[in-house]
Amino acid sequence: VLVGAPLQRGSVNQMGTIYRCRYRSGKCQEVPITGPPEAVNTSLGLALATGDTGALACGPTVPQACGKNIHLNGFCVLLDTNLQQLQRIPEAQPECPKRFSDVVLLIDGSGSIRPSEFLTMKTFIAEVMKRFKGTNTQFALTQFSYVILNHFDFNAFRRSRDPIALLNQVSQLRETTRTATAIWTVLMDMFTPSKGARKDANKILIVITDGEKYDDNMEYSEVIPLADKMGVTRYAIGVGSAFTNPAAIEELHTIASQPSEDHVFRVDNFDALQGIQNQLQEKIFAIEGTQSAHSSSFQLEMAQEGFSALLTPEGPVLGAVGAYDWSGGVFVYGESGEKTFVNMSRAGGDMNDAYLGYAAESLSLEGSRALALGAPRYQHVGRLLLFRRRGPRAAWELLADATGPQVGSYFGASLCALDTDGDRSTEVVLVGAPMFYGAGSGGRVAVCTLRPKGRRLRCEQMLQGQPGHPLGRFGASLARLGDVDGDRWPDVAVGAPLEDEEQGAVYVFRGKKGGISSQYSQRISGARFSSGPRYFGQAISGGQDLTGDRLPDVAVGAQGQVLLLRSQPLLKVHVTVAFKPQEIPAAAFDCQEEEALKEEVAKAEICFLSTKKTPDNFGRQLSTTLRYQAALDPGRAMARAVFAGSAGVRNGTLQLGVGQKCETFAIAFTGCPRDTLTPLVLRLTYDATGDPITVAGGLRPALSEDSEMVAIGTLPFEKDCGADNICIDDLQISFDFSGLETVVVGVTDVVNITVTLRNRGEDSYGATVQLQHAEALSYRKAVVLQSSRRSVSLRCNSEPAEGARRTTLCLVNHPIFRPGTEVVFTVTLDVPHGAELGDVLAVVANASSDNKAPGSRGQRAEIPLKYGVFLVLTSAPDSTKYVNVSTQAGAPTSVPVSHHYEVKILGQRGLPINVTFWVPTALGGTPLWDKVSVTPDQEPVQCRVVAEHPGVPDVPQRLRERPLLDCAVAACRELQCQVQELEPPRALGFSLGGSLALGWL
Repeated sequence: VLVGAPLQRGSVNQMGTIYRCRYRSGKCQEVPITGPPEAVNTSLGLALATGDTGALACGPTVPQACGKNIHLNGFCVLLDTNLQQLQRIPEAQPECPKRFSDVVLLIDGSGSIRPSEFLTMKTFIAEVMKRFKGTNTQFALTQFSYVILNHFDFNAFRRSRDPIALLNQVSQLRETTRTATAIWTVLMDMFTPSKGARKDANKILIVITDGEKYDDNMEYSEVIPLADKMGVTRYAIGVGSAFTNPAAIEELHTIASQPSEDHVFRVDNFDALQGIQNQLQEKIFAIEGTQSAHSSSFQLEMAQEGFSALLTPEGPVLGAVGAYDWSGGVFVYGESGEKTFVNMSRAGGDMNDAYLGYAAESLSLEGSRALALGAPRYQHVGRLLLFRRRGPRAAWELLADATGPQVGSYFGASLCALDTDGDRSTEVVLVGAPMFYGAGSGGRVAVCTLRPKGRRLRCEQMLQGQPGHPLGRFGASLARLGDVDGDRWPDVAVGAPLEDEEQGAVYVFRGKKGGISSQYSQRISGARFSSGPRYFGQAISGGQDLTGDRLPDVAVGAQGQVLLLRSQPLLKVHVTVAFKPQEIPAAAFDCQEEEALKEEVAKAEICFLSTKKTPDNFGRQLSTTLRYQAALDPGRAMARAVFAGSAGVRNGTLQLGVGQKCETFAIAFTGCPRDTLTPLVLRLTYDATGDPITVAGGLRPALSEDSEMVAIGTLPFEKDCGADNICIDDLQISFDFSGLETVVVGVTDVVNITVTLRNRGEDSYGATVQLQHAEALSYRKAVVLQSSRRSVSLRCNSEPAEGARRTTLCLVNHPIFRPGTEVVFTVTLDVPHGAELGDVLAVVANASSDNKAPGSRGQRAEIPLKYGVFLVLTSAPDSTKYVNVSTQAGAPTSVPVSHHYEVKILGQRGLPINVTFWVPTALGGTPLWDKVSVTPDQEPVQCRVVAEHPGVPDVPQRLRERPLLDCAVAACRELQCQVQELEPPRALGFSLGGSLALGWL
C-alpha cells in the first residue's frame, strides 16, 4: 500500500513523506524521494496515483520566492513498480515571471505648493522607487506647472547607478497647473522607445497634485481616451484641503483609470503621503500575479501543480487548482515530456476561484479519451466538466458539464468513473458533494450518466449516507472497489470522515447494470476498530488484491492510520422446502372439530444449497453456521399443524460448507382442521455466521446479498375435483318455516327457518347459505338437525342491514362441502314486538360457493303476518261502589254517582280505539240514571251519545230469572269515546257520572 503523509515533518523545512506499507508485516517503510533543491514544505503525498507501470506522488505546495512575492508551485515524482524514482514532473521549477513595468511619476510643481511640501513629495517618490529596487520596474519623472519638464526618462533611470540621486536635480517650477497638458505630454513623449519605454511593459502613470487644473487650454476629454487607447494605467493622488471640493474630487476620478475608486488616493497633506506607500505598491503590483490592462491577476504563479494526480494512457495528469486566479486546470504530460494545459480560464471568465482540477478522473468514451475534472467552488455550487480529445495530437475540447445542487456543497470535490456494463467505456461518473446539507445527513454523491443529450449531463440519482449525521462529509472520498459481491458489476466505496463524532465511516454501494444502487449495502464505522481511528474514510483506494486471495481489498485512510479491509468470500445459499406426500390426503382431515388427531400427515424436507459467489482461492474450505427457525402456519392465531413433539416452531443449527444439506421433519395436525382450503404453510428463516478460515488469518465468509434468507413451502389439502382438477359443485337449497302458518308480531317471538342444503356435484369450497329477510329480524342461533356425514360444521351470523333488508350468512362445513352431502339445519330469527313488517314476511334463500359455478340456486317463501295488541281496561278504586238509601220521609229521591276507568296498551304497538259505555237509564219506565255524562281526562278525545236502547217489557219475570240489573232488562244509553291513537305506555282515563234515582226501589 502506498501511503501519503503530506503533513509529516521531517528535517528542517521538510514536510510530506510517502510510505510503502506491507500487508504481511503490517509495517511501513519510507520511500526515498529526491525533489528539486528549492522544494521545502512540499506536502509530498497529498496526491497519489497508481497504474500498471508504477506510481505518481505529488507535493503541490512548493514555495518559490520571486522578489518579495511567494509563489506556490508543485512537483511530482514518477516511480516504477518497485517504487524507485524514475523522473521528476516537471523536471525543474518554473522561473520567476519577468514582469516589466514602466512607471512615469507626474508631479505638480505649481506655486500653491510650499517648498517644504515639494521636498516631502520628493522623499515620497524616493521611497516608492526604493520599494521596487531589484525588480523589472523602471521609473521616469516629469514635473508640471505652466511648463512641462521631463527630469529623467527610462534611459537615464537604467544608466544611473543610484537612481534615487536623480531626484537631487529636481527643483520646483511654480506657476500654474496645466494637468491635462502634462498628461498629454507624458503620453506622447515618455512612453516611447526613444525614452527607454519597453514594448511589452505595463504602462503606469502616477499623478500627484494639490488642486484642480488651472490656465490649461487642453481638456481631459482630449487626453484620457488617448491614455486608455495606449493601455496606460493611471493613479491619481490628491493632496490637501482643495479636494474637499466636489469638482476637485471629480477631476481626480476623471484622471484615474476605471474603476476610479481603486485608482484614487486622497491625503490631507504632503506629510501623509508616507501612509499610502504600501497601498500604492499593492495596487500596482499585487503580491501574486501579472499585470493586465487595469488590474492584477494570476496566471501560473499559484498553480499548485500536483494538487490532484492521474496516470493515464496519455501520460501523467496533474491538477493545478490555483492557475489563472484559481480558475484551475490540469497539465497533461506526453511521452516526450511536452505538456498541455487543459482549462476554461480563457474561454470562461466565470471560472474564477472555481478550483478546476481539484479532482480528476480518466475516462474512455466510444474510442476516444476523456477527462472528468471537478471544480468544487465554481459559482459557489461546484461543477463537473468533461474534456475530450479525438486523437493524440487533437486539442482537448469541452464535451459536457453539470453543476452542483446546492450553494456551498463542494460539488466536484471527488470523482469516480465507472464502466457499468463491461464494454470498456465509461457510462457513469460519481461526483462527491461532501458539504451538501439536507434531510439530516451531510453530503451527497451524484450519479451522472455520460450519454447526455446536448452539453448537460444528467445527474438525477443521488446517493446519501445514514441519517443523523448532518456534518458527516459523505462523499469526501470515492473509490472503485471492483466486484466485491460477485455479481459482475463494479461496486464503489464512499467516505464520510466526520460521521460518528469525527470517527468516520465508509459506505459500500453495489453496482448494477447501467448504474449504482441507491441504497448502500454496507456501512463500516470507524468506531468498530480497536485502533480508534479518527477521520476514517478521508481517503479510500480499492480494487486491488493485496492479500493474495484473489479478492479485491480496500485501503482506508484515517488520521495517522491506514486500515486495510479485506473482502469476505461470499457464499450464496438457496433454500428449498418439499413435502411428502405433496398434498394432505382427504382421509387425514375427514373428522369432527372436537376430534384430536395425533397421526403424522406429511414430512417436510428442508434443503440448504451453498455455492461460491466470489472467485476466491479458498476452494471448499469455506463454511458457515446457520441458525434456522421453521414455523408452521405463521401469522395464524392457532396453527393447524405441529412438528413432532407438538411444537409449531422448530429451531436448529446447521454447519454448511460448499454443497447441500437437508433436514426432515414430521408434521401432524393439532386437531380437526376447520380450514382445508388454504394450504398449510411452512416458513423458514435463518441467519448465518461464517466460520473462520484458518489459512486466511481467521477471515470469515459471508452470505451474498442475493441469498434467500426466507423460504416458504405450501402443503395443499387433497381435492375431490375429478380428472380435470377443476371442482364444479351443484348446490341445491330448499327451506320452510318449520310448520309455522302465521307470524303474529308481538306474540310470536321467533321464526324458525328449516334449511336443506345438498351438494350434487364435486367439492364445494366455501359453501354459504344466504337468508335475505326484513331488516327488523335478527339472527339468534342455528342448529344442525340432520346430516348425511358424521361431522358437519355450521356457523351463522347477521350482516349489517342494507336498506330494508338484512342478510344472515351461514357457512356450511367450511371450507369444503363434500360431494353427496346433505345437511338440514334451522336458523332462528328474533321477531321484535314493535316491528312493522307489512302483511307478509318474505325470505329469500340462496346457496353460493367459491367455485363460482353458474346458475341460480335461490328460493323464495312467504308467510302471513298479523300484529298482536294487549288492551287493558281497569276501574279506578275511587269509583262509587255503593249508596246509602233511606226510607224516611223527606229522604232524597236521587244520589250522585261516579265511576272512573283507565284504558292502557301493554306492549310496543299503539292503535286507534273506541271506548263505549252502556248506562241503564230506566226500568219499566221508571228512571234509573239521570244526567249521564262521560268525561275523558285528555284532549282531544270526543265522547258522544250514539244510541238509546229500550228495555224489555217483562222486567219482573226477567229479574226473577236473572237477578242482575243491566242493559239486558233496562233501557240503556250508549255513549262512545273515539281515541285517534293511543301509544304505549300512555294511559287514558274516563269519568262516568250522573244521578242514581231511588224511586224504582
